[in-house]
Amino acid sequence: MKRPLIILFVLTFLTGSCRHKASTSAETEKEVVIAKMDGQTEAIEDSIKKANALSLQAQFKRVVYPKAQTQPVDQQHDIDAADDPAIWYNAENPGESRVLGTDKQAGLALYNLKGELVDFQSVGRVNNVDLRYNFPHNDQKIAIAAASERNLNALMLFSVTADSLSIVHTKPALLDSFIIDDAYGCCMYYSRKKDTFYAFIGGKNGNIQQWKLESDAGKISIEAVRTISLASQSEGMVADDETGILYIAEEGNAIWKTDAEEDGSNELTKLADSDSLNTHIAYDLEGLDIYYAGDGKGYLIASVQGNFSYAVFEKHGNNKYLGNFIIRANNSIDGAEETDGLAVSNLNMGPDFPNGLLVVQDGFNEENNQPRPQNFKLIDWADVSKSFNDPLIISPDYKWWK
Repeated sequence: MKRPLIILFVLTFLTGSCRHKASTSAETEKEVVIAKMDGQTEAIEDSIKKANALSLQAQFKRVVYPKAQTQPVDQQHDIDAADDPAIWYNAENPGESRVLGTDKQAGLALYNLKGELVDFQSVGRVNNVDLRYNFPHNDQKIAIAAASERNLNALMLFSVTADSLSIVHTKPALLDSFIIDDAYGCCMYYSRKKDTFYAFIGGKNGNIQQWKLESDAGKISIEAVRTISLASQSEGMVADDETGILYIAEEGNAIWKTDAEEDGSNELTKLADSDSLNTHIAYDLEGLDIYYAGDGKGYLIASVQGNFSYAVFEKHGNNKYLGNFIIRANNSIDGAEETDGLAVSNLNMGPDFPNGLLVVQDGFNEENNQPRPQNFKLIDWADVSKSFNDPLIISPDYKWWK
């Protein structure tokens, strides 16, 4: 009597197991199909967005062309990876200045002005980066770069030279996830008023936290001193060391400015003509940086992703809007589209960029009309200046920092 029961039990178990395996296999296949469909949907959406943005470019008459480009990031061409650049000026040999570029899938890169890779730090999903000069550390004055890292939800610090990037704060500063939900935007600020260096880190939840950086006895301390809140997601940020103003791009709204001092007011003022009431603004608003022109003057440059253009505002006074320009392909280098981060410098960068340098991330990199992994494009500031009927100021010898 027991044998048939045992056989029945075994048969039932095996049948159930087979059903479970078949079900699991079917579910896996279903997940794969859904993932493919999601990828195809995303690709279709990107294609539609790209076509729409390109159609909007017809309104722009100011066109500039890249003079160089970095080698592509080490990712597939359909992976969103390159994101934000920063520019390091080599005072001893300006032609050997460097471009820092984030790969938000892998780490932080250092390129020369020909776009060749000099160094790469595989430190995680580094999203945004910015730098300042003359940070006191180990009885030296170093160029220090701050970066947001998304795996750890952290702030990371590097020293920058012509040859390398080196981590100088061995333990990344972990952010409070209730305040910063995803380490996203990042910029630096040097307060002339307090003789102090800071990093601002923004989250996707609209919160921005200000961190004080201090070095003592060879150790760097990092302290959160302030939180600023916007209504929605922001990434692009830049602080004006001359005026003590912090600019923030709220992606689906406008560009705001506020006090950059740790004990300053959190009151936000919207820049006129930085929202969609200006027909040249098409969301999202992304990267921000400042071109210093001396005598308190200069320009705020913003990436406008919705039409693949770049908006220019005066950095002084009421931030008058001056216009947009676009970056098109030249004979050997394609243009730039859907730019995330950008960086600009007014300084003479040697024979290739004697009047200053603009670097932008390229969201749709191509070579011979074939898609390539994302990279960064390098543009001569003189070309940007000439694209305006009333040319923008060029100040290649003005050193704005401490």
